[in-house]
Amino acid sequence: MDSSRTYFQGLNSLRFFAALAVVLTHIELVKKLLYHECTLWLKTEDWILGNAWQSIVREGPVQAISWLSPFVTFGGYFGVIFFFVLSGFLITYLLLQEKERSHTVAIKYFYIRRILRIWPIYFLLIVLGFFVFPHIPWFEIPSQQRVLRDNFWFSLITYATMIPNFGFAYVMESIPNLGQLWSIGVEEQFYLFWPVVIYFSRNYVRTILFFIALLLCFKAGALAIINIFFTGPKINPDLLQFTTIDVFQRFLGSLKFESMAIGALGACLVFENRTFYLSVIYHRVTQILALLALPAVILFTPASLYKGLYLLLSVPCLIIIMNVGCNPDSFLRFRHKTLNYLGKISYGIYMYHLACIAFTYHMIDYFLDLPFHINLWQNLLIYTVSISLTLLVSSLSYRFIEKPFIQRKDKYAIIRSGEAH
Repeated sequence: MDSSRTYFQGLNSLRFFAALAVVLTHIELVKKLLYHECTLWLKTEDWILGNAWQSIVREGPVQAISWLSPFVTFGGYFGVIFFFVLSGFLITYLLLQEKERSHTVAIKYFYIRRILRIWPIYFLLIVLGFFVFPHIPWFEIPSQQRVLRDNFWFSLITYATMIPNFGFAYVMESIPNLGQLWSIGVEEQFYLFWPVVIYFSRNYVRTILFFIALLLCFKAGALAIINIFFTGPKINPDLLQFTTIDVFQRFLGSLKFESMAIGALGACLVFENRTFYLSVIYHRVTQILALLALPAVILFTPASLYKGLYLLLSVPCLIIIMNVGCNPDSFLRFRHKTLNYLGKISYGIYMYHLACIAFTYHMIDYFLDLPFHINLWQNLLIYTVSISLTLLVSSLSYRFIEKPFIQRKDKYAIIRSGEAH
């Protein structure tokens, strides 16, 4: 860690890999949304034998899915969960340092720093997504245009008030080019109360474990009540609005606060130098098991546990984060200059990539008249242009939009974070 600033080397590279996983998943998803054949991105309910591995190796009249399909389908989901864990780790560590140094948490300044980092391109995307992209054919996602048209003002209000995950849950569909914003809303909602939790906490590990257990109990209880009282033949459908229950379930399912709290738990272990736990986490065998756990979770988790997939992914994500950022003897080291820069612009990559992918598909289709069955070289062209355009736009955004705001964060920081500008 940098001695003059709180900066964990190597984590920027992990940010980029997580963002890239989201991009690759959405390239295949946009292909499907634009009515091209897609055999790599599949709805999980299409996996008929319980888990991904069984669906890969199955025999019989139903064709087995490609071995790549689970990783493409869950790649974006994994990337988002990784961001949640990483965000919880970094933000909590900074809060703990601030409290140790100043004996308090400047909650107002915390919110200002979050606004300076998140809001500029968040609201830029909202303006573009609601008022500009719908009028440019090369950004059109036909299957989602009706959703935007029929729910314009409701969606605009929920996205503009930082509850896009509620808007997504209510509408049951993404707004074109803005589907990724749901996770930004979840993070901002978490950080509305998290500095207060850290401020009043005396035993950080115990507080975080209690928070995780309480949230899991609440979710499990809510889902149990729904399953008992609001489903099944005992219920008179004339007395209930099932859409309301469905919205509640989807919104509750979007609140992956536990993943951020798991990241926060790791920050506490590092900050308090819990040597026993750190020695286990930093062990070479633990690192290998964490790496193996990620594909294992994706391939072998039964369909009945998919709702808890984020928990199964969060723990190995945290182990990888702690070893890359904090363990000087880790064999997991990602400190290449190029990867570090790509990690710096990863927020832009995450925010702009859907629009860049849609634009790329329409542009290539305009010149090549893409068929329903896109061949290998056409796919390579789509991937190359989509990723290159996303990196270009993100780099320009970082230089001219994000960086000026990031530089202002130090004015409101008791603990300076990141690399020196």
